[in-house]
Amino acid sequence: MTVFDPEIAAQAILPKEIGAKSMSLHLAIHLHPEMVQAMVFDYESQQILWLKKFDLDDTYDRTLARAVDFVNLKNWGDFVFRKTSISFDYPDFTLVPTGFLEDGKQSDLLKFSVGREPDNVEVYEVNEVGAAVLYDLPVIVQRLAERFPNARFFPSVGFFLKDTLRSANGLHVLVQEGFMLAVVFHEGDMRLTNHYGIQNNEDVLYHLSNAAMRLNIHLASAKVVLYGSDAGEGLKSLLEDYIETVEVWTSEVVKEPNAHLYYSSFIHSQCV
Repeated sequence: MTVFDPEIAAQAILPKEIGAKSMSLHLAIHLHPEMVQAMVFDYESQQILWLKKFDLDDTYDRTLARAVDFVNLKNWGDFVFRKTSISFDYPDFTLVPTGFLEDGKQSDLLKFSVGREPDNVEVYEVNEVGAAVLYDLPVIVQRLAERFPNARFFPSVGFFLKDTLRSANGLHVLVQEGFMLAVVFHEGDMRLTNHYGIQNNEDVLYHLSNAAMRLNIHLASAKVVLYGSDAGEGLKSLLEDYIETVEVWTSEVVKEPNAHLYYSSFIHSQCV
Protein backbone atom coordinates (compact mmCIF):
# COMPACT_ATOMS: atom_id res chain seq x y z
CA MET A 1 0.00 0.00 0.00
CA THR A 2 1.26 3.49 -0.85
CA VAL A 3 1.87 5.68 2.19
CA PHE A 4 0.19 9.09 2.00
CA ASP A 5 2.73 11.89 2.19
CA PRO A 6 1.15 15.34 2.85
CA GLU A 7 4.21 17.20 1.53
CA ILE A 8 4.23 15.32 -1.79
CA ALA A 9 0.44 15.67 -2.06
CA ALA A 10 0.74 19.44 -1.68
CA GLN A 11 3.50 19.70 -4.28
CA ALA A 12 1.47 17.65 -6.73
CA ILE A 13 -1.55 19.95 -6.75
CA LEU A 14 -1.80 21.75 -10.07
CA PRO A 15 -2.15 25.51 -9.37
CA LYS A 16 -5.60 26.96 -10.07
CA GLU A 17 -4.21 29.76 -12.23
CA ILE A 18 -2.74 27.17 -14.59
CA GLY A 19 -5.88 25.06 -14.56
CA ALA A 20 -7.93 28.14 -15.49
CA LYS A 21 -6.19 28.39 -18.88
CA SER A 22 -5.63 24.68 -19.44
CA MET A 23 -7.50 24.71 -22.77
CA SER A 24 -4.47 26.42 -24.35
CA LEU A 25 -1.78 24.34 -22.61
CA HIS A 26 -0.06 20.98 -22.94
CA LEU A 27 0.04 18.56 -20.01
CA ALA A 28 2.87 16.05 -20.33
CA ILE A 29 3.10 13.09 -17.95
CA HIS A 30 5.85 10.50 -17.82
CA LEU A 31 5.52 7.16 -16.01
CA HIS A 32 8.40 5.14 -14.61
CA PRO A 33 8.29 2.29 -12.06
CA GLU A 34 10.02 4.53 -9.51
CA MET A 35 8.80 8.01 -10.40
CA VAL A 36 6.32 10.28 -12.13
CA GLN A 37 7.18 13.46 -14.00
CA ALA A 38 4.65 16.13 -14.94
CA MET A 39 5.00 19.28 -16.99
CA VAL A 40 2.64 21.98 -18.23
CA PHE A 41 3.91 23.68 -21.37
CA ASP A 42 2.65 26.87 -23.03
CA TYR A 43 3.21 26.71 -26.79
CA GLU A 44 2.40 30.38 -27.29
CA SER A 45 5.12 31.64 -24.96
CA GLN A 46 7.31 28.55 -25.38
CA GLN A 47 7.60 28.39 -21.60
CA ILE A 48 7.32 25.66 -19.02
CA LEU A 49 4.73 26.81 -16.49
CA TRP A 50 4.91 23.86 -14.09
CA LEU A 51 7.45 21.06 -13.79
CA LYS A 52 7.56 18.39 -11.09
CA LYS A 53 9.31 15.09 -10.44
CA PHE A 54 7.90 12.74 -7.82
CA ASP A 55 9.85 9.78 -6.49
CA LEU A 56 7.56 6.90 -5.56
CA ASP A 57 7.84 4.65 -2.54
CA ASP A 58 9.20 1.13 -2.99
CA THR A 59 6.37 -0.88 -1.46
CA TYR A 60 4.95 -2.00 -4.81
CA ASP A 61 6.38 -4.38 -7.37
CA ARG A 62 8.42 -3.20 -10.35
CA THR A 63 5.46 -2.44 -12.61
CA LEU A 64 3.91 0.89 -13.61
CA ALA A 65 0.94 0.33 -11.30
CA ARG A 66 2.03 2.72 -8.57
CA ALA A 67 2.82 5.46 -11.11
CA VAL A 68 -0.68 5.10 -12.58
CA ASP A 69 -2.26 5.14 -9.11
CA PHE A 70 -0.29 8.26 -8.23
CA VAL A 71 -1.48 10.14 -11.32
CA ASN A 72 -5.09 9.03 -10.96
CA LEU A 73 -5.30 10.51 -7.47
CA LYS A 74 -4.04 13.97 -8.46
CA ASN A 75 -6.15 16.93 -9.56
CA TRP A 76 -4.49 17.06 -12.99
CA GLY A 77 -7.43 15.25 -14.56
CA ASP A 78 -9.89 17.85 -13.24
CA PHE A 79 -8.88 20.15 -16.10
CA VAL A 80 -9.20 19.76 -19.86
CA PHE A 81 -5.94 20.54 -21.65
CA ARG A 82 -5.35 21.39 -25.28
CA LYS A 83 -3.02 18.39 -25.34
CA THR A 84 -2.41 15.61 -22.87
CA SER A 85 0.46 13.25 -23.63
CA ILE A 86 1.50 10.33 -21.46
CA SER A 87 4.80 8.56 -22.07
CA PHE A 88 6.04 5.51 -20.22
CA ASP A 89 9.16 3.41 -19.75
CA TYR A 90 8.49 -0.20 -20.64
CA PRO A 91 10.90 -2.83 -22.00
CA ASP A 92 8.39 -4.68 -24.20
CA PHE A 93 9.03 -3.12 -27.59
CA THR A 94 10.94 -3.84 -30.78
CA LEU A 95 12.29 -1.78 -33.67
CA VAL A 96 11.07 -2.76 -37.11
CA PRO A 97 12.04 -1.34 -40.54
CA THR A 98 9.00 0.33 -42.08
CA GLY A 99 9.10 -2.05 -45.05
CA PHE A 100 8.50 -5.02 -42.73
CA LEU A 101 5.33 -3.59 -41.21
CA GLU A 102 2.29 -5.51 -42.43
CA ASP A 103 -1.25 -5.07 -41.19
CA GLY A 104 -2.20 -7.98 -38.99
CA LYS A 105 1.41 -9.01 -38.37
CA GLN A 106 2.36 -6.47 -35.70
CA SER A 107 1.25 -8.63 -32.79
CA ASP A 108 3.21 -11.63 -34.05
CA LEU A 109 6.36 -9.53 -34.51
CA LEU A 110 6.17 -8.11 -31.01
CA LYS A 111 5.32 -11.47 -29.45
CA PHE A 112 8.33 -13.04 -31.13
CA SER A 113 10.58 -10.27 -29.82
CA VAL A 114 9.40 -10.07 -26.21
CA GLY A 115 8.43 -13.73 -25.70
CA ARG A 116 4.89 -13.18 -24.50
CA GLU A 117 1.42 -12.21 -25.70
CA PRO A 118 1.21 -8.38 -25.60
CA ASP A 119 -1.74 -6.59 -24.01
CA ASN A 120 -2.26 -4.10 -26.81
CA VAL A 121 0.12 -3.58 -29.74
CA GLU A 122 0.67 -0.01 -30.93
CA VAL A 123 2.94 1.47 -33.60
CA TYR A 124 5.03 4.62 -33.28
CA GLU A 125 6.58 5.47 -36.64
CA VAL A 126 9.86 7.34 -36.91
CA ASN A 127 9.81 8.17 -40.60
CA GLU A 128 13.12 10.00 -40.39
CA VAL A 129 14.95 6.70 -39.93
CA GLY A 130 12.58 4.47 -41.92
CA ALA A 131 11.60 2.46 -38.88
CA ALA A 132 8.85 2.05 -36.33
CA VAL A 133 8.59 1.13 -32.68
CA LEU A 134 6.21 -1.74 -32.07
CA TYR A 135 5.29 -1.54 -28.41
CA ASP A 136 2.92 -2.95 -25.87
CA LEU A 137 0.56 -0.45 -24.28
CA PRO A 138 -0.07 -2.09 -20.89
CA VAL A 139 -3.64 -2.41 -19.66
CA ILE A 140 -2.67 -0.66 -16.42
CA VAL A 141 -1.50 2.42 -18.37
CA GLN A 142 -4.65 2.44 -20.52
CA ARG A 143 -6.63 3.03 -17.33
CA LEU A 144 -5.50 6.64 -17.41
CA ALA A 145 -7.72 7.25 -20.45
CA GLU A 146 -10.68 7.28 -18.04
CA ARG A 147 -9.11 10.20 -16.16
CA PHE A 148 -7.68 11.92 -19.25
CA PRO A 149 -10.09 11.25 -22.17
CA ASN A 150 -8.00 13.15 -24.73
CA ALA A 151 -4.68 11.59 -23.70
CA ARG A 152 -2.30 10.16 -26.27
CA PHE A 153 0.10 7.45 -25.14
CA PHE A 154 3.70 7.16 -26.30
CA PRO A 155 6.65 4.86 -25.60
CA SER A 156 9.58 6.87 -24.26
CA VAL A 157 11.89 5.13 -26.73
CA GLY A 158 10.03 6.67 -29.67
CA PHE A 159 10.64 10.19 -28.41
CA PHE A 160 14.28 9.34 -27.80
CA LEU A 161 14.80 8.18 -31.38
CA LYS A 162 13.39 11.41 -32.77
CA ASP A 163 15.38 13.55 -30.37
CA THR A 164 18.73 12.01 -31.28
CA LEU A 165 18.24 13.03 -34.92
CA ARG A 166 18.84 16.64 -33.89
CA SER A 167 22.46 15.79 -33.17
CA ALA A 168 23.58 13.22 -35.77
CA ASN A 169 26.89 12.86 -33.94
CA GLY A 170 28.27 10.35 -31.45
CA LEU A 171 26.73 7.48 -29.49
CA HIS A 172 23.40 8.25 -27.84
CA VAL A 173 22.19 5.98 -25.06
CA LEU A 174 18.81 5.95 -23.33
CA VAL A 175 19.05 4.01 -20.05
CA GLN A 176 15.76 2.96 -18.52
CA GLU A 177 14.37 0.30 -16.22
CA GLY A 178 15.85 -2.99 -17.41
CA PHE A 179 16.95 -1.92 -20.87
CA MET A 180 19.02 0.50 -22.93
CA LEU A 181 18.50 1.86 -26.43
CA ALA A 182 21.57 2.93 -28.41
CA VAL A 183 21.64 5.14 -31.50
CA VAL A 184 25.06 5.49 -33.11
CA PHE A 185 26.04 8.16 -35.63
CA HIS A 186 29.35 7.96 -37.46
CA GLU A 187 30.65 10.30 -40.13
CA GLY A 188 27.26 12.04 -40.30
CA ASP A 189 25.14 8.92 -40.82
CA MET A 190 23.08 6.79 -38.47
CA ARG A 191 24.89 3.45 -38.39
CA LEU A 192 23.11 1.55 -35.62
CA THR A 193 19.85 1.54 -33.70
CA ASN A 194 19.36 -1.29 -31.25
CA HIS A 195 18.11 -2.08 -27.76
CA TYR A 196 19.48 -4.46 -25.15
CA GLY A 197 18.37 -5.86 -21.83
CA ILE A 198 20.58 -4.68 -18.97
CA GLN A 199 20.95 -5.34 -15.27
CA ASN A 200 23.72 -2.93 -14.30
CA ASN A 201 26.08 -0.21 -15.54
CA GLU A 202 28.65 -2.75 -16.69
CA ASP A 203 26.09 -4.10 -19.17
CA VAL A 204 25.80 -0.63 -20.72
CA LEU A 205 29.57 -0.43 -21.19
CA TYR A 206 29.64 -3.94 -22.65
CA HIS A 207 27.00 -3.25 -25.29
CA LEU A 208 28.53 0.11 -26.22
CA SER A 209 31.92 -1.53 -26.65
CA ASN A 210 30.46 -4.22 -28.91
CA ALA A 211 28.61 -1.64 -31.01
CA ALA A 212 31.75 0.46 -31.45
CA MET A 213 33.80 -2.59 -32.42
CA ARG A 214 31.25 -3.69 -35.03
CA LEU A 215 31.23 -0.21 -36.58
CA ASN A 216 35.00 0.24 -36.43
CA ILE A 217 34.66 3.19 -34.04
CA HIS A 218 37.49 3.87 -31.61
CA LEU A 219 35.46 4.03 -28.40
CA ALA A 220 38.19 5.70 -26.34
CA SER A 221 37.99 8.82 -28.52
CA ALA A 222 34.24 8.72 -29.09
CA LYS A 223 31.49 10.94 -27.69
CA VAL A 224 28.69 9.37 -25.66
CA VAL A 225 25.53 11.21 -24.62
CA LEU A 226 23.37 9.69 -21.85
CA TYR A 227 19.63 10.15 -21.52
CA GLY A 228 17.01 9.23 -18.95
CA SER A 229 16.73 9.27 -15.18
CA ASP A 230 18.42 5.86 -14.90
CA ALA A 231 21.60 7.22 -16.47
CA GLY A 232 23.09 8.32 -13.16
CA GLU A 233 26.47 9.60 -12.05
CA GLY A 234 27.67 6.05 -11.41
CA LEU A 235 27.23 5.14 -15.07
CA LYS A 236 28.82 8.39 -16.25
CA SER A 237 31.82 7.81 -14.00
CA LEU A 238 32.26 4.23 -15.23
CA LEU A 239 32.14 5.21 -18.90
CA GLU A 240 34.61 8.07 -18.36
CA ASP A 241 37.24 5.49 -17.43
CA TYR A 242 37.11 4.20 -21.02
CA ILE A 243 35.62 6.98 -23.18
CA GLU A 244 37.03 10.43 -23.81
CA THR A 245 33.77 12.42 -23.80
CA VAL A 246 30.72 11.41 -21.78
CA GLU A 247 27.86 13.90 -21.44
CA VAL A 248 24.36 13.85 -20.05
CA TRP A 249 21.53 15.35 -22.07
CA THR A 250 20.82 18.98 -21.26
CA SER A 251 17.69 20.93 -22.05
CA GLU A 252 17.61 23.67 -24.64
CA VAL A 253 14.54 25.01 -22.85
CA VAL A 254 15.77 25.13 -19.27
CA LYS A 255 19.48 25.60 -18.61
CA GLU A 256 20.18 23.99 -15.27
CA PRO A 257 22.65 21.35 -14.03
CA ASN A 258 20.04 18.69 -13.29
CA ALA A 259 17.93 19.25 -16.40
CA HIS A 260 18.69 15.70 -17.58
CA LEU A 261 16.59 14.35 -14.71
CA TYR A 262 13.55 15.86 -16.45
CA TYR A 263 14.43 14.60 -19.92
CA SER A 264 11.30 12.48 -20.24
CA SER A 265 9.03 15.47 -19.56
CA PHE A 266 10.90 18.00 -21.66
CA ILE A 267 10.94 15.83 -24.74
CA HIS A 268 7.12 15.88 -25.03
CA SER A 269 7.17 19.52 -26.09
CA GLN A 270 9.48 18.69 -29.01
CA CYS A 271 8.01 15.41 -30.24
CA VAL A 272 4.25 15.47 -29.67
